[in-house]
Amino acid sequence: MSNMNRVELSGNLTRDPELQVTQSGKSLLKFGLAVGEKNGDKTYTHFFECVIWGKYGEVMQSYLSKGQHVAVAGSLHYSSWSDPKSGYKRSKVEVYVREIDTMGPPPTRDATDYASGQQMPIAAAPPQVPAADLYDEEIPF
Repeated sequence: MSNMNRVELSGNLTRDPELQVTQSGKSLLKFGLAVGEKNGDKTYTHFFECVIWGKYGEVMQSYLSKGQHVAVAGSLHYSSWSDPKSGYKRSKVEVYVREIDTMGPPPTRDATDYASGQQMPIAAAPPQVPAADLYDEEIPF
């Protein structure tokens, strides 16, 4: 039997996605995902950090916003390090997203961005990007 590392989640974005670039020039899109779970009469909310590497993340940034309901599929990635200030060992688990489905339009917002005073664009459906353009062979998974 072979090993399997696959996760599928459906929830709401906890913040607007943030596009970052690594020192080696690779782009990554980070966002939080809140997933609700009902167990009997109790409701629990679980929070996950999600990462989309490469061009796919660059494309998806303009189609995702805080509060939007999405479904993601990918793999779990564990990393650990020592905190240089405290000396404590730290770790985190992230979802490396390979597929994302926007389950409806972004939440409605006031048409004016108060910080800039400019009209906010209305996001359309994400474009279809050829699979060969989505993933970079140097992505670490």
